[in-house]
Amino acid sequence: MKIGFFGTPEIGAYCIEELAREFEVLFAVTGEDKPVGRHQRIQSPPVSRKAQELGIPVLQPSLLRDESFIKQIAAFEADLFVVVAYGKIIPGEVFELPKYKTINLHPSLLPKYRGAAPIEWAIINGENETGITVQRINEKLDAGDVLAQERIVIGRDMTAGDLYELIKPAGSSFLVKTIREIERSEIFPRKQNESEATYCGKIDRETSKIEWGKSAVVIRNLIRGMNPKPVAWTMFRGKIIRIWAAEVFEGAVALGTGELGVHQKKRLLVGTGCGILEIVEIQPETKKPMKGADFINGYRIKEGEMFV
Repeated sequence: MKIGFFGTPEIGAYCIEELAREFEVLFAVTGEDKPVGRHQRIQSPPVSRKAQELGIPVLQPSLLRDESFIKQIAAFEADLFVVVAYGKIIPGEVFELPKYKTINLHPSLLPKYRGAAPIEWAIINGENETGITVQRINEKLDAGDVLAQERIVIGRDMTAGDLYELIKPAGSSFLVKTIREIERSEIFPRKQNESEATYCGKIDRETSKIEWGKSAVVIRNLIRGMNPKPVAWTMFRGKIIRIWAAEVFEGAVALGTGELGVHQKKRLLVGTGCGILEIVEIQPETKKPMKGADFINGYRIKEGEMFV
């Protein structure tokens, strides 16, 4: 099987390496180089770096509908295109090119969590399970026929980063298995049930802001879903505070919404719309993450102080 690959971030790099062990990967289409970090140094995407390491030609088109680009990838005569977190909508002129068309690895049990951030939103919404889906791409976002699916349990304490690390190897192996089944004509596509479709948008700064009027359980799930990035945040004494980890506190303590409290001199508590949250790991602005007890000792919380 000769494959053309489309992908950009780390999970794409993981998958292209796995695919290259099993199949002939003819080229990698990836996002353009971008300035990264405080010093805005130009950096290639993870898929670009991995493809170059593997000796796979890298293409970074700004426009997928460009005729010269379409002719260029058509000339490779790939049997199948594989898409993993590419980041751009692939037009029909492209995804219809190969013999076996174009498949996409999506980290949810489609039709649930179509869209940009299914890993984060599954955790934010308190799901107990998610999964991986290989679907055949069509004109609609994540709405193509399902070729194969596999369920993944979400642990109670799992963060988005934990789930992402679990999905990388699971997804790459599942892709190889599914492509082998396509080769052997053992795949039986099924249409998605549109009535069950849900959508999730991109994660932005507003998404990660903690609303203390929500319940302790809901806020804890947000904190898990925003770890390791962009990290849930709030304000304290006029500065940004990031919350990396929290637990629902089971003791009997009375605190107002957003009000801070200290239990047994070492447990940092905050009131919510329903229940009390214990802050386990916290990061004041310009400082490194620290335990709740260290924050208590360093900031000497006064009675009535608030997270807002």
